[in-house]
Amino acid sequence: MAKTLLQVDPGDLLDWARWKLRIFSDFDLARKLDTSASAISKIRRGHAPLGSTLLLRVLVLTDAKFHDLPLLIENTRPLWRY
Repeated sequence: MAKTLLQVDPGDLLDWARWKLRIFSDFDLARKLDTSASAISKIRRGHAPLGSTLLLRVLVLTDAKFHDLPLLIENTRPLWRY
C-alpha cells in the first residue's frame, strides 16, 4: 500500500481520523471531509493516493500537527474500537 511522506498508512490515518472525530462509518467521514465515500474507499484499497487536500482537511478537523501524526496514530491504535 502506498504511504505518504510521513510513512503513515492512509488506512490507519483514516481510522485514526474516524476515532478522533468520533465517527463510526467511512460514509460519515467522507461527508465530514467534504469528499465522496468512493474516494475514501479507493484510498483504503490503495487505488488512489491520499491527496494533500484531504490530508490538510484531516489535520484541520482534528487539530493535529503534521509532524505528530505517526506518533499520534501509533499511540492511540489500541483505543480504536468500533
